[in-house]
Amino acid sequence: MAMASITICGRIARDPEMRTTARGTNVCKLTIPVDTGYADNKSTTWWTATLFGKSAESASKYLRKGSWVSVAGDAKVRTYEKRDGSTGVSAEVENARWAFAGPKQDGGDEYDNRPARSGSLSRDEYNAAVASPDIPF
Repeated sequence: MAMASITICGRIARDPEMRTTARGTNVCKLTIPVDTGYADNKSTTWWTATLFGKSAESASKYLRKGSWVSVAGDAKVRTYEKRDGSTGVSAEVENARWAFAGPKQDGGDEYDNRPARSGSLSRDEYNAAVASPDIPF
């Protein structure tokens, strides 16, 4: 079975939701709305990204509601029955990887327009990496 990969970029709609499984694996969920179309044809798809392990830990530590983020992973669309009996659809990014994708929210120096680095980096590591003259971008 082939997997559909997707990359989305947007602001997180709420603070990351962190939990730990019974086996001790950290799991973090991010909710990211993505708009498509324009004017009267505009629609919003609400994506839920699921992160595991170290990636989940760093997302929970560094991301907050309103943070710009880029998320890549396996796309899944699921249907489910709502409480009122109607059918709902959820869009999910599983086995997700994340990266900072925009300016900081704390009023400090802003990230520049260089490509985002891996979500496993701390904020200080990220700032040092993008400021390094050794990185060719």
